[in-house]
Amino acid sequence: MEKIISKSSLETQEIAKNIAQEIIANKRANVVLLEGELGGGKTTFSQGFLASLGVTQAVTSPTFVIMKSYAIPSSEYKVYHLDLYRLNQEWEVLDLGIMDIISNPNNIVLIEWASKTAKIWENLPHTKISFEVINSSERNININP
Repeated sequence: MEKIISKSSLETQEIAKNIAQEIIANKRANVVLLEGELGGGKTTFSQGFLASLGVTQAVTSPTFVIMKSYAIPSSEYKVYHLDLYRLNQEWEVLDLGIMDIISNPNNIVLIEWASKTAKIWENLPHTKISFEVINSSERNININP
């Protein structure tokens, strides 16, 4: 496990950029589980992750639509960004077709509030990133590949 202290939103986005580039380069687990309290940095991380892959549109948390997808310019990759905050049952995620999405090696899946459906992910390859608020600008970020 790698532990990092981010001192700003920009640093959190830089950490996300590095992880995104590592996933693309090494074909690591294409599922990234993002955990932490409200305001912990999950969406900020997602913004940096997607921007580093060339996504230029505004990235917001898909809290109300549950899932958004982004084509990565000049590549075969697509990123699915999910926010499971409003879901309570695993079948709700499965009904989104998540297993088909995950089975495609050209898809990268960012999942905020993944612990709400933890049983789905426990036997799948994934990277888990936890965010803990230290103060208004600093975060503890724990990366468990």
